[in-house]
Amino acid sequence: MAIRRLVPAAGLGRALSLYALLVCGLTWPLLRYFTTHVPGDGIDDPSLAWNLWWIKARLVDQVNPDIFHVGWMFHPLTINLGFYTLTPLNGLLSIPLQSAFSLVIANNLLLLSSFVLGGGGAYLLARQELAQACYGPQTAHYAALVAGMIYAFGSSKLFYASLGQFNIASSQWLPFCALYTLRLARSQAWRPALRNALLAGLFLIFQAWAELTYASFLILFVMLAFLWSLSLASHLHTMRLRLAGFAVMGLFFLLGIVPFLWAMAPDLLREGDFFGSGGGFADAYSADLMGYVLPTRLHPFWGHWVASLPFANDKGQQIFIGYTALVLLLGGLSALWRRAAMRNVGGFWLVATLFFWWMTLGAEVRWAGAPVGVGGPFALISRLPFFSGNRYPSRYSVMVMVGVAVLAAAGLASLLARMNKRTHGPSPRYVGIITAIIALLFLGEHLSVPLPLSDFQVPAIYQEIATLPGDFTLLELPTGWRNGARVLGKSDRLIMFQQWYQTMHGKRRLGGNTSRNPPYKFQYFTQVPLLGDLIALMNAEPDGTREHDEIARVVGTQLERMITQDRALASEVLAFLGVRYVTVHVEKSPPALLRFVDEALPLTLVDEWHGPDWTGAPSTIRLYQVRTAPPADHWTIDLAAPQGQLYLAEGWSLLPDDQGVRYATRPCAELLLNLPDEGGSLTLTLAGPAQSAQLALNGQPLTTVAIPAGGDALSIDVPPGMATALIDRLRLCFDHLTPVTALAPAPDPRGWPIGQSGAFLAKRLLVQSAGKDVGDFAHIWLDGVDLMQGQLGYNLVALDQSGAVLAKANFNTLAAESASAALATWVQQWPPGVVIAGAVQDEASLRLGEDAVNALRALGLTTDLRNRFRWSHAFVGVVGAPPASALDAATLLTPAVVTVGLAFDAPVVSGGVKQITFAAQGAHTTADLGDN
Repeated sequence: MAIRRLVPAAGLGRALSLYALLVCGLTWPLLRYFTTHVPGDGIDDPSLAWNLWWIKARLVDQVNPDIFHVGWMFHPLTINLGFYTLTPLNGLLSIPLQSAFSLVIANNLLLLSSFVLGGGGAYLLARQELAQACYGPQTAHYAALVAGMIYAFGSSKLFYASLGQFNIASSQWLPFCALYTLRLARSQAWRPALRNALLAGLFLIFQAWAELTYASFLILFVMLAFLWSLSLASHLHTMRLRLAGFAVMGLFFLLGIVPFLWAMAPDLLREGDFFGSGGGFADAYSADLMGYVLPTRLHPFWGHWVASLPFANDKGQQIFIGYTALVLLLGGLSALWRRAAMRNVGGFWLVATLFFWWMTLGAEVRWAGAPVGVGGPFALISRLPFFSGNRYPSRYSVMVMVGVAVLAAAGLASLLARMNKRTHGPSPRYVGIITAIIALLFLGEHLSVPLPLSDFQVPAIYQEIATLPGDFTLLELPTGWRNGARVLGKSDRLIMFQQWYQTMHGKRRLGGNTSRNPPYKFQYFTQVPLLGDLIALMNAEPDGTREHDEIARVVGTQLERMITQDRALASEVLAFLGVRYVTVHVEKSPPALLRFVDEALPLTLVDEWHGPDWTGAPSTIRLYQVRTAPPADHWTIDLAAPQGQLYLAEGWSLLPDDQGVRYATRPCAELLLNLPDEGGSLTLTLAGPAQSAQLALNGQPLTTVAIPAGGDALSIDVPPGMATALIDRLRLCFDHLTPVTALAPAPDPRGWPIGQSGAFLAKRLLVQSAGKDVGDFAHIWLDGVDLMQGQLGYNLVALDQSGAVLAKANFNTLAAESASAALATWVQQWPPGVVIAGAVQDEASLRLGEDAVNALRALGLTTDLRNRFRWSHAFVGVVGAPPASALDAATLLTPAVVTVGLAFDAPVVSGGVKQITFAAQGAHTTADLGDN
């Protein structure tokens, strides 16, 4: 009996139907909890589901096409979601699903569709490649069915779904791009070449808008295909055609990602390349060779054993191809060789698969967690722009599985063809049985049920918050700020679910989650009064860890001071931020934080909710209303005061000068103000070196002013209806930049004094240190130039008193036993009078010995960092100086800073602002305004 000839459309339809049935079983028990749960472990899934809500809220509810710049988290700053795993295409596709069903259902439908569409794309790609190898349509159909299963249901993809990393699971457009890229690479005529170029570019754009990291992988694939296509070109005409085709594809792709470039480029130009931040721990996310031969920890039979093995396999690092697919792959290579299809099909897929397999292994190949002494290309490629954003080498597995799917399909097609030949004709029964057996063997090896799920039911108290009118800020305690490399505040799944809860209440938040961000997006919250103390209190829970026990100890000694100090300014800070309500998760809050809430914050308890949290554990959430005073008709801000930090957006100097002037360290900088809609009179006390400044409020031009040489105040009218934002942004663009070396010289010809040492330094010096919980950085700025690329432990610079750099060094006294002695030797080598500046990054106490402490004391220091886990320590000392004469600062709850002279954290400044006064319409500007 002959098999009915299957046309491609019918074959694709049957494939998609099969994959739709399979995904329901292979993601079990998702179908059972489809309306309340999503796959995930509670870390990434809440924020990635939030993405869908944000796209709809921004485009539909707020009617604003700018989806990238967000003021609904990291308030009062804005966060650029161009550097975040925003998945905009998923969000766009979810809008009708959210409207018809719910956000949870929309998320789950999109996730399941990624399996089905990805399998369909791999099916079409495999059929195309098998046709190139001259396999018949019936054989190609059955083999391509299995290829789609290999790509769609490999355990590496199921693992990403289990982590709730819906962006990484959104790989469905990748095989479609590969399909048309290879059609382009084989094009012989201009019209097909142009069509294939546009379709390949379109699916590359789709993949970029679904997950930008995968677009970088596809670019590497396209480059390989381009080189391969040139090697196949036998005529100059063909070579020109393919060159033009790939150029069209590239230009079309660039056009399609213009919105991403528009969002990202300004920040990269202003802040430097922070896109690759966090790449220092890529080794932890590299695939291990052992993992390639073992099922994942999600396997229902072998998973517990695999989880105990000595290699990282908890975050999708493990890429198990499976023995069934591997045998088929080897058979496919053999068959393609025999069919003389290696040059046209097999050779390319062999090279591409091996290349991406090598990329998954990271910079250094490992077996069972131990290096084997073989490097890889990841270290080189990860340094390139755009590619540096991927710090997970194992994510290249998506490209490996494309190659495995195609080559395994060739192996299965060869098997089916030989079987048909031996039985003297096609036998649908036997072909179907063989295909089903092989499919079941593959799926059995990659089985990942039950898939972990997260309960996304929102506590009812957030529904109550959603009914409260107005645009205001919700302060959640405890909370945190998270990116791909660091957590500031509470390091807990709670901060991720707080982002999910925003999809219910829709109010602005201080906390938030992103992938990459400039450091100031975190440091603002550390440095602002009240907020910095709240961050410390969030982590003041003794739990047996050295870090939290030390924070709890220090907070215990300073709690009374915090309560007294912050009680006096809490109303000002909360009112400025627009905080009207506060939620407190009682079980997640240390006792010190609960006491602080009761005694320092102006709050009234309005409701208390009891119920299970996302894990099922008992949870209590208290809702407080902030007691606010009527807004003042007039107020004054002193930018040199501690509260002045509250009003500084990006672009201002770390410290004011001795006259109280805060300088802009870039041509344009912004101040955060809370002005009434009715407008009024804004008075600024400006300073040079710039001579004029252009002012804009909330993006609208306000005026251009000349900066008075004598420091006189300037009064500016703010018309009604211009200050309508919750937090208004006053942008000052100064007319020119001036090197800090051109500012006022030192009062002494020898320079600026270094503490009480009797020595001087001819250049300005600013040293800043931050332990992990308050910044995790070390900076030593000499005339505004950062001398150190901060590394773990002590970062030291030796200078002569003219300011010339003699040497730089780093000593990791956290990890290395020998580092303490090396530090002591390095310091002791310098003759008397040499200036030594130092800053600790993250931690430097654990292996700090008496020898290093004594060597630092010889510089005039008093700090002994031993038994001070993750304290910040910044100093400037002089070799041979008297005891206790150095500039020496050590803190745990804030960064530590010392300066020599009028020091800056940038090499240039433009203009400065000392004081800001505002009077509402009709208010008396000559009144004693006081400080706000």
